[in-house]
Amino acid sequence: MRYLSRQSGFTLVELVVVIVVLGAISAGTAVYIVRSMEAYSDTVRRDQLTSTARVAVEKITRELRNALPNSVRTYNNDQCIQYIPVNRGSSYQNIPLTAANISFSAIENHSPDNPIYVVVYPYDRDQLYIEPTTSPGSIVEFDNYDPSTGTVTLGQNYRFSHGSPRKRFYFTATPVSYCVTNSQKLMRYNNNLTGNLNQQPLPPEPLPPGSNWSRVADNIQLTDGGNTVFPFAYTEGTLQRNAVVTLDFRFMEDSEWVRLLHEVQIRNVP
Repeated sequence: MRYLSRQSGFTLVELVVVIVVLGAISAGTAVYIVRSMEAYSDTVRRDQLTSTARVAVEKITRELRNALPNSVRTYNNDQCIQYIPVNRGSSYQNIPLTAANISFSAIENHSPDNPIYVVVYPYDRDQLYIEPTTSPGSIVEFDNYDPSTGTVTLGQNYRFSHGSPRKRFYFTATPVSYCVTNSQKLMRYNNNLTGNLNQQPLPPEPLPPGSNWSRVADNIQLTDGGNTVFPFAYTEGTLQRNAVVTLDFRFMEDSEWVRLLHEVQIRNVP
């Protein structure tokens, strides 16, 4: 008797079922991979925003802690903060209080780091931001310092309005400002002494080559949910506590955002 062998195979229905199943598995795997990559990208972006915010806060905090007493102020609707940085402090033997003089004697012989001004008893902020053309006052241009004798030479004959109760004086640089611009940039730049900063425009963008302005961070927000954000706030010191600067920075990029709220105590005293 003769038997005929039959070759087995896949039917069209089976092939269609296999294709559908493989397509479903591939689609699920693709969605999982895509979502994993998106989650990783979001995590990296959020980490970058956090790092940017922390670096900006730490930079401003360190500089504010070295601010001249009573020199911190905000302006431009609290988008900017300004202070006068201290290069070095020392004590004096005597200063010109009754009559103008070109120099005075310091007790400690420490060479300052390229100072621009000499300040004694900065109790009045308004006096600090007026260009010292006449005396009496608290701030005057610096000319020279002789560490061998401790003689501080001023840029002009000058009479200070008040002596320091502890005979302190400061060598300072020119004022520094941090501003959050309307184009979401945090910028640092140097100023001249000027009384009414609210009339001073924000630094231009892009920055011109060789300028004294530098960009610290991007993507910093001035609004949150339709509400205005005030990046800088300054609270005056009292007899019970030090002055405090509040930094409220909110960074956003591609719907990812971080907020850092930080307080800086201004411990310096005149």
